[in-house]
Order: sequence, then C-alpha cells, then structure tokens
Amino acid sequence: MEELYKIEVRNVMIPVEDTPFMVENAGCAEFLNKLSVRAHAWVVDNAEEMRVVGVVTEHDMLHSMIPPRQKKERMFGTPRAEIFCLKDSVVRDLMTHNPVVCSPEETVADALKKFSSFDIRRLAVVDKNRRLLGEITIQRLAKHLRHKFTSTV
Repeated sequence: MEELYKIEVRNVMIPVEDTPFMVENAGCAEFLNKLSVRAHAWVVDNAEEMRVVGVVTEHDMLHSMIPPRQKKERMFGTPRAEIFCLKDSVVRDLMTHNPVVCSPEETVADALKKFSSFDIRRLAVVDKNRRLLGEITIQRLAKHLRHKFTSTV
C-alpha cells in the first residue's frame, strides 16, 4: 500500500478526453443527456479555457427535481415537470459550485485524504489555472489497486 500512496495522480488519473464535462451555460437537454450516460460531469467555464467551476451529479439532479421545501411532503409520485429543468435553466443553476480538486503532482495519498475528508468519490485534476486535465475517482484507484494485486500473483 505504501507504494500506491506515493504514486502521483498524473500516473493514475483518467485523461481529459475520457472525462465527462459540460459548459456552465449548457441547457437542460445537455444536462439530462450527460447524466443519462454518466453519474456526473465537471462543469467548465467554456470549451476553450476549460476552467473547472463546478460539478453536476445525480445528487444535484435529484435536488433540482424536488426542491427543499417539498422534500418532506413528497414521498411518492412524480414531481411536477415545471419544478425540474425550467425552460431557461442552465447547468450553473443546478451544479455544485467550486468543487474540491487536485493537481497532477499530488499523490494518491493526498487524493485519498480529500475523498475521506470531504466525503466525495471523484476529484477533478486541474492545472494551476484550474484548467481540467482529467479526473481521479475511487473506482479508478480500486481498479489500479486490483491490477497491482493480480499482477503480482
């Protein structure tokens, strides 16, 4: 395990071309399309700069479908359509702002501390300007660890 802890995130991260993202002014259709395929997407300021400004998850979708004032009263049934994804709503309105991120130079131990401290399962990997480089997930680390164990047997 000590060997795993010392690995830099850059060596185990999922590269940006395989990392789900969308721009912050994306509409409801893109939001639903992305979340129908993946459980999350990093939200960037624009497609050129790619600075991470948020993350949108299934959890955010759930919260947008049932606003806080209605959570206790709606146990069953379908939420009203007008609550979720209003015509003018954009991802910026639904996302979690300023997500926890890491740099490619941080170690797996650093990433694990963030996962545990903030009770999260994924981190955007960003450069010093918060430009999206990729992501690291608990699932990715588990696969890497599994590979290490099975290749030594």
